[in-house]
Amino acid sequence: MYDLHDIVEMKKPHACGANSWEIIRMGADIKVKCQGCGTS
Repeated sequence: MYDLHDIVEMKKPHACGANSWEIIRMGADIKVKCQGCGTS
């Protein structure tokens, strides 16, 4: 499955144009951070 700090690719790109994200928190929910602009 997925682990903390894995880089995942989403189907829809972020507003900055990047579609790769880093998993920064896991638990009941998953928080990701854009690799293009750094937005969480």
